[in-house]
Amino acid sequence: MGGLTDKDEVIACLHDAVYDSQTGAQFEFAWSSMLQRFHLNDHEWLHVLYNERHRWVPCYLRPSFWAGMSTTQLSESINAFFDDFVHSKTSLKEFVDQYGRALKCKVEKEFQEDAKCLTKMLPCVSIYAMEHQLQQMYTLA
Repeated sequence: MGGLTDKDEVIACLHDAVYDSQTGAQFEFAWSSMLQRFHLNDHEWLHVLYNERHRWVPCYLRPSFWAGMSTTQLSESINAFFDDFVHSKTSLKEFVDQYGRALKCKVEKEFQEDAKCLTKMLPCVSIYAMEHQLQQMYTLA
């Protein structure tokens, strides 16, 4: 997107589509309008980004369970997740590259946690059979 002459307008439209859409239908309309307006229908990166929209567009995330986090807390959590990978001067291309690295790191951490859960158990503190049963089912995650 660095070669676009109206990059700032594209970014503004993208921002509006992502953060001003209250429903999936609104996002779809805004996204489609942006692609048509700026002739970006064949833009490969935007196509990939669009296919992953259920993972990052807030209107698709709302129905998901977030353990009582507000959308502000969720945003802060997502921002914290990206803190190690992007900053205010990050270009859009760098963001895409860093986004991939961030997801890879997240998946690797999840694999490590899964492995830890499979190999470690909390010790029992009583002799009751029920506690031993729970010990077999309980994970550290």
